[in-house]
Amino acid sequence: MAATVVVDSGIILATILEETYSKQAAVLVDTWVQENQQLAAPALFRYESIAVLRKSVSRQRLTIEQALDGWKRVQAYPIDFYLDDRLLQRAFELASRLNRPTAYDSQYLAVAEYLGCEFWTADERFYNSVHTSLNWVKWLGHVTLP
Repeated sequence: MAATVVVDSGIILATILEETYSKQAAVLVDTWVQENQQLAAPALFRYESIAVLRKSVSRQRLTIEQALDGWKRVQAYPIDFYLDDRLLQRAFELASRLNRPTAYDSQYLAVAEYLGCEFWTADERFYNSVHTSLNWVKWLGHVTLP
């Protein structure tokens, strides 16, 4: 049985868009694929991804065609999506425990906790706010390049 890792939309989008940690994202995702790791995320991932791509068009970082191609590339990743009321409630509980103002990012935490696996994020501020309490939260910026 393949190991599972929860991945946030920022990491996958960094493999598509030119971001500060795009090279690290490509190395990390390639490693997961080579190791046959199963990727997982809350359903929120899809909405975040399409919103970022649309914002990239609005800010003239991408054309509409490039954004739609990026969306196809996001959809091509083999990611299992999770959504149920218990996970949403757990996300709320985790956000409260960790003193987070919203429960968006905590949805990723709830899925990772449920699956008993690591959660990888491209969001350094979120990582910094939770990693001391949750040692299974990892930050893309810590990936070393070959």
